[in-house]
Parts: sequence; structure tokens; C-alpha cells
Amino acid sequence: MLRFGLISENTGVSTRDLRPGIVISQVLISSLVAFLTFIINYFILRPLDSNRHINAKRISVSIILTIVSVTVLTEAFFGFKHLIYKEPDANMFNLIHSFRDLIIATIVISGIIFIKTIYDKQSVKIENEKLKNEKLLGQYESLKNQMSPHFLFNSLTALRELIDQDAKDAKLYISHLSLVLRYTLSSIEAQSKSLYEELEVAESYLHLVKIRYGTSLKVETSIDDQYKNYRLPPLAIQILIENAIKHNEISNKNPFKIKIGTTADQNLVVSNPIQERVSKEFSTGIGLSNLSKQYQYLAGKDITISNRNNEFKVELPLINPSNNESFNS
Repeated sequence: MLRFGLISENTGVSTRDLRPGIVISQVLISSLVAFLTFIINYFILRPLDSNRHINAKRISVSIILTIVSVTVLTEAFFGFKHLIYKEPDANMFNLIHSFRDLIIATIVISGIIFIKTIYDKQSVKIENEKLKNEKLLGQYESLKNQMSPHFLFNSLTALRELIDQDAKDAKLYISHLSLVLRYTLSSIEAQSKSLYEELEVAESYLHLVKIRYGTSLKVETSIDDQYKNYRLPPLAIQILIENAIKHNEISNKNPFKIKIGTTADQNLVVSNPIQERVSKEFSTGIGLSNLSKQYQYLAGKDITISNRNNEFKVELPLINPSNNESFNS
């Protein structure tokens, strides 16, 4: 500070402070103060912990502890140095260096907050990309199930029988199959779909499935019209229907009913009795998990799964589009 004219020689700080040994000791002491200040603030602000958020309280605690620690450390270090070198005007000497170390501490705190801000932004981006990839994987699995040889074999077999029996029904079957596949492909780029759209494609999917199960599979719907424009992740209803059919026995001896309805607290409920298959179909196990993560990303909510009284039930929160303009795009 004396070298660059930031203080005058009248302060009592002499050019002896510029001796190599003195300068090195000052740099080492200030570096040690900066390091200890960094350690204190690191554990308070936790810049690399995405679950720890910086708020006014934490910043206040950080500043107070920094001032106290810098003052105590500076007094201790330079008091010890003064005893060794017997410097004159130690009070002025300590005041100058305390001021300098507070500036260093301010830079340290600012640096940690900057690191925390950048890390949080990167964490959000990485999490969003991860959710998008998981969403695409779920949609891919749904499309793969529909395009699987087993699915196509059943669909083509049913179509051949319909062509022999009734050409009109065969055309209707092709229309439903086309709608399901087209909707699945178009949903890859969409964050959410309206309840009306989801019910429409679910109806087409059920039309295809009922060719296999006939009257053994029934679906009961009870939807409040006020929720038709509410939003939910693409293919959410179809995923739950697929999940129910995949894990339960459906036959003339064991007819199966799926219930789809809305509740007064803006939830969509899909439920079914538990009729476990003797021979279970292969399942990736990502359907409900993927759906849960999509809800956390879209609305900060989660789905509710219950398995009581021999009934499996999943509740999906319906997202009000008026609360988020992005859902209207």
C-alpha cells in the first residue's frame, strides 16, 4: 500500500515493511486468512450442494462470521508478528492489514456465491436434460411396445378377421391404430397434453386392446367436463392402462374393469382390481417412475400410488393451464 501511494509515510508504516521477509510473511498470513475464510464460508454456503439454497439468513451469518474470524485471525497473526519484529505503531499496522484482509474476505465470499450461482444453474440444466432424456425413453418404450412383433401380430390378426367379417369395422380399426401411433410420435416434442386429447387416444388404444380381450375388459369413465382442458404428461393415461393390463389376469373367468375418473381436488384417478397374472409379462419398470419424474419437472408435484383393499390406484394431479402460460403453447 505504501509502494503504490495508497497510504502515506506519516501513518507510521515505514519502508522497512517492504523488506522481503516482511512482505513474504504478510502474504503468507493474508493467504492463510483467505483460506480459512474460504473454509468457513464453504461449509456455510455449500456452493456444490444443489439441495442447499443461499438465502439472506445464510449470507448474513456468513458475513458476520467472516468479519469476526478475519478480525480475530488478523489480530492474532500480526500480534504474534509484532512481538517477533517489534514493529512500531502496531495498532495502525493491524488496522491497515485488517482492512486489507476484509477486502480479501469479501472477494472470497463473492467468489463462493458466484460459484454457487453458476453451479445451481448448471445443475438445473443437467436435471432438465436428464428428465427430457427419461421422458423420451418412456415414450420410446411406449412406442416400442406398440410396434413390437407381438402387438403388430395381434393387431394384424384382428384386422384380418375384421376384414373377413366386416370391412367397415376393419376401416375403423385401422383409423384407431393410425391415431395411436401418430399421437405417440407427435408427443415426443410435447411437454404436456390436455386431458381431452389423452382420453381420446386412450379410447383408440382401448378399442385395439378390446379386440384381444373382448367383453372381458371393461373401462368405466367418469370425467368432469371442467377439467377437459387441464394438462398432464403425454401418454400418461395410456401408460397406466398398459400397466394395468400387463400385470393382471383378464379372461372370461376373470373379467377386468379399469376405472378412470376425476376428483373434486383436481386429480385424475385410474384404478383397477388386483388380479395378478400366473405368467407375468416382461416389464422395464420405468413407466410409473418416469411419470413421477415428469410431474416433478412440470408442476413440482408427484403422483400418488396406493395398493389397498385389493385395489391398485394411481392419482395424477391435473395441471391448470391458466397457472402456467407455457402449457397453452
